[in-house]
Amino acid sequence: MHRYKAFGLNIDSEIVLPELSEGDPQSEVDLTIKKGEVILPETAPTRIFRRSTEAHFGQDIENNLYLTWNNIASFKAISGDILIVSPQNPDHSIISLFTVSEALGLILFQRGYFLLHASSVLVGDEAWCFMGEPGAGKSTTAAAFIKAGCKLLSDDLTAIRMDQNGVAHVIPAYPQLKIWENTVNGLAYDQTTLQPVSEGVRKFAYHPTSTFSHGAVKLGKVFFLHKTGDIQSPQPLLAGDIPTQLLIHFPLPTALLVGEALKRHFMQSMQCGKSAEMWRMKRPEGFANLESWVSECISKSVINE
Repeated sequence: MHRYKAFGLNIDSEIVLPELSEGDPQSEVDLTIKKGEVILPETAPTRIFRRSTEAHFGQDIENNLYLTWNNIASFKAISGDILIVSPQNPDHSIISLFTVSEALGLILFQRGYFLLHASSVLVGDEAWCFMGEPGAGKSTTAAAFIKAGCKLLSDDLTAIRMDQNGVAHVIPAYPQLKIWENTVNGLAYDQTTLQPVSEGVRKFAYHPTSTFSHGAVKLGKVFFLHKTGDIQSPQPLLAGDIPTQLLIHFPLPTALLVGEALKRHFMQSMQCGKSAEMWRMKRPEGFANLESWVSECISKSVINE
């Protein structure tokens, strides 16, 4: 077994997951990941794609959750503490990629985490999240903040927990940010320090292993990025729009959000809205303008501390 740390969980895994941080072998195990046969219930297609392959989702009468990608792997999440993986592809890097994404998200959902399809970074002493439709620039924006000296909290899956006072905190994921080749070039990242990722696209992985911290960080700002429109500077999101926008950016199958789960998601959305500033904007065009905006944001954050 391999011991890892991610999303506040101590993980024992039969599968090698190089994206994750090494864990403390003496700590109590929160999640066990093991290989095994996964017998799927009836499944339905989702809007989740990885390597151009659509995920199918299912749930059985015992509330176990299933995700399957044809010819890649099937996953079964049990009670928030067991994830069974049935690989159908011999490439270990591909199995790891699929395991630490939406499959691990099923476990977080079962444990009550509030989940967003978003990248997040540490700015000052706050977590800032960036979300948007594909191509809106969430990972590029996060990469620009990291280049400016901010620390990575999560890539495209951000997990949030509420403390005893209802204040939202981002729970750091693991030290990897996937960025497009044009972002690598545009932000002048040293490509020799990056690794290609197994997604069938020109993406690279940045691994800030030595500077990555797993401590929870108070949610400070959330930016909803748009590709089109004339919202060049951040505009505050109306309180009534917050639950809908956060629902749009739920990273798992929407079939999960029914009944009590939907009520929980709505209440957690409102708690996020009370904890953090919510902004809507178009990402600054051009890498120079993006870096200028990032520098301005960081300067204001330092002044306000």
